[in-house]
Amino acid sequence: MLFKLKKELEEILKNQENKNFEADIIISHITKLSKEEWLLKKEIKPKLIKKCKKLAKKRKEGTPLQYLIKNWEFYGVPIKVGKGVLIPRQDTEILVEKCLSLIKTKDVILELGTGSGCISAAIAKNKKNVKIFAIEKYFKALKFAKKNLKPFKNVVKLIRGDILNEKFAKKFKNINLLVSNPPYLTKKDVENLQKEVSFEPFNSLYGGEDGLEYYKKICSNWKNSLKKGAHIVFEIGALQKSSVEKILKENGFHNVITHKDLNNKDRVVVGKF
Repeated sequence: MLFKLKKELEEILKNQENKNFEADIIISHITKLSKEEWLLKKEIKPKLIKKCKKLAKKRKEGTPLQYLIKNWEFYGVPIKVGKGVLIPRQDTEILVEKCLSLIKTKDVILELGTGSGCISAAIAKNKKNVKIFAIEKYFKALKFAKKNLKPFKNVVKLIRGDILNEKFAKKFKNINLLVSNPPYLTKKDVENLQKEVSFEPFNSLYGGEDGLEYYKKICSNWKNSLKKGAHIVFEIGALQKSSVEKILKENGFHNVITHKDLNNKDRVVVGKF
């Protein structure tokens, strides 16, 4: 029965690159069983079959798989996601790794534009003796961040605020590390978005006509919140290396280095203040 169901789901998902994987995920989500467990079952309730097919059809229409199953793992941390929040991506785990390599005991960390809270959650899970301020402006994203950061409430303080507001930035001082995965898609990028990505919040994707608005504002508005010797860590688009490095240097950062992701694309820029 379940083998037959899986084949039916794969047929619905035939245009998806990872149809086999996605069919497995949908069945596990609906049955609340691991793949190893549901493969051993001989039958499944008709209402669960109906639910599986319903999700597969929504996926076929373009809805991100993560939104359908309402959660996704990021750096070993389960993250709740849904409409109104950016989906955590594996590429961003490189950003977390770089932060973890720089953070020292009792450091004060600032994450700008926390979204789902996945970056702050991943750092908090691996660094207990630090203090993290996670900043987010949008209510829908805050709702998810609050849930995802609850297990780390002794480490992370979630704050609502506009990261582009210079007056708001002045409230923070003596930061040891600033990390951000800001919106960085250009106008051209947005015009050519894959259907799946178009379901994600526009305000988490669009970085102005050249994709650099947030890098410019963060560097100019927040550099005075940093301690001497502090680090700034940005995720960037694959073609933004030179532009973001230039912005950092123009704002007084040195030792500026760009690191590649697992696909050998420029992904993380680090600067020292």
